[in-house]
This record gives sequence, structure tokens and C-alpha cells, in this order.
Amino acid sequence: MTNDLSLSPVVDGRPLRIGTGFTALNFDEGLFDGRVDPVVMLDHFHMTAPTFAPHPHAGLSAVTYVFEDSRSPHVNYDSLGHDGPIHPGALHWLAAGRGAVHTEQPEGDQPHVHALQIFVNLPSGLKQGVPRVVHLAPEDVPVFDAPGLRVRVVLGESQGLRSPATAALPQPFTLLEARLEAGAVFTHELLRGWGAMVYVVAGQLTLPAESQAVRLIQGQALGLALPREAAAAQAPLVLQAGSGGPARVVVLSGLSLREPLVKQGPFVMNTTEQMQQAIADYQQGRFGTLRWPR
Repeated sequence: MTNDLSLSPVVDGRPLRIGTGFTALNFDEGLFDGRVDPVVMLDHFHMTAPTFAPHPHAGLSAVTYVFEDSRSPHVNYDSLGHDGPIHPGALHWLAAGRGAVHTEQPEGDQPHVHALQIFVNLPSGLKQGVPRVVHLAPEDVPVFDAPGLRVRVVLGESQGLRSPATAALPQPFTLLEARLEAGAVFTHELLRGWGAMVYVVAGQLTLPAESQAVRLIQGQALGLALPREAAAAQAPLVLQAGSGGPARVVVLSGLSLREPLVKQGPFVMNTTEQMQQAIADYQQGRFGTLRWPR
């Protein structure tokens, strides 16, 4: 692994339980020393019952990626007028902009949703934008297959493939899910000025390094960044599965914003004044309403 890459400490996911139907491992951007910018939060969750009432977002994108092994879809309802399933293997990106209301929940008999919820910070120039949605169906996700390696290019570009949803995003962003057999190697080029998070869903991985390799096990994450000041335009992010068995990893990366961050619950702004205005807009009903079955 090149010395140009700047690494955070290895971070253990924080267990989170809400009610009887939601468990997660939670990661907050503050744990990664600024290296996962523009990612603000990641929840790797299992949900077996409706848990969250309709709630607002502003100044960020709320992104849901449902794993292929999810037993049921996640059903989305939002104030933009959308309602419908996010099927296993699909991605749903809500760019909340100046404000939107949504909820997502499992439905049906014995549902079990296995997914990621990702908060991606919007650039300052888009925080007051009109809310919109980007949806990618499972069958439209490009897949790279090689001996010992399978990569779903959900967003962005990797392995010579480009996700069809990439051009519709409000900002440059990559989401990859890779499955590696024991000892297999996965390489992705991280671009100059981008931050990234590597999260191990299952198994264990090693990031080879010139000095000392970094080891990650299931439930751990690492932040990496290739600074804007780096001499190289890109640097290889190399991941190798341990010899003991297969591994499964998600890589999130995006152009680092390097902007002030003011967070309050589901809102992310640049200043306290913007935060106060967003809260007032929501309280005054400017985020809209939604129809849902409860």
C-alpha cells in the first residue's frame, strides 16, 4: 500500500439496538480523524419489524443499500411522493437537500432486512437544493467476476466497470461490495482528494503496507484518504482476504468536501444558523408530508 495514503485507526462498530426489531453496528465520521469525508455515518443493520416513524433529513443524502442476502425488501415512503420496495441488491439514494421526510421499513410475513444506511454529506452549494431520489435496481448493478473475487460496482467505477447510477448522483461517490475467497486480493484505485471507508462485513482482511500490514476483522472499519496535496493522481487500495476463509467488504469513497460540519440528528449543515433554519423549516411543515400505512 502506497505511503501517499493517510490511514485512520481501526474502528470497532458500536452496537446499537432500538426496540425489538432493529440491531446495528454504528460508525460515526468523528472516529476516523477526518479521513472518511464525505461519509458522515454508517449503520450496518438488521431490521425485522417497523422501527422508525417518518422523520426528516436536510443537508445530506440518506443512502440505503440492501444486501443480496436480505430476506425481504425495505419499503420506502417519502414526502417526494415515492412509495415502494428497495429490493435485495438495490440502492436507494435520497438527496434531502433543503429538506424531506421519509421512512423505510420491512413489511410482510417474517421480514428480515439486512442493509447499510449511509449518511453522505452534501456540498455546501447543494444543501438548499430541491430534494430528489436516485434508485438503482439489483439487476442494473454491474458485477465483476474473477477467480476468487466478485465485486458489485453499485456506485462509481472499479474493475473497468461503471455503475449506471453514477451520473445521476449529486456528487462523485463510489460504493463497492466485494466477496473474496481465502487469500484473494482486491485492488481499487483511490483518487486524489478522495476519502474512503473500508468496512468488513464478514471474515478478515489485510491491507498490505511497506512498513506494517493493517488487519481488519468482521465488524471493523478503517478510514483512508489520498490528500489533495499528494503527488500521485491516484493510489491503489489493496485488500487481501485472510487464509482462514472468505471475506466480504464494502468500500465507500467520495470527493472530500473539507467543509465545516454542524450535525444534529438527521440534519447536517455548515453553520449553526443554517441548522436553526433547517429545524424551523421542518417545524413549519416545509419538508412536506408522506403517505404511509400506519
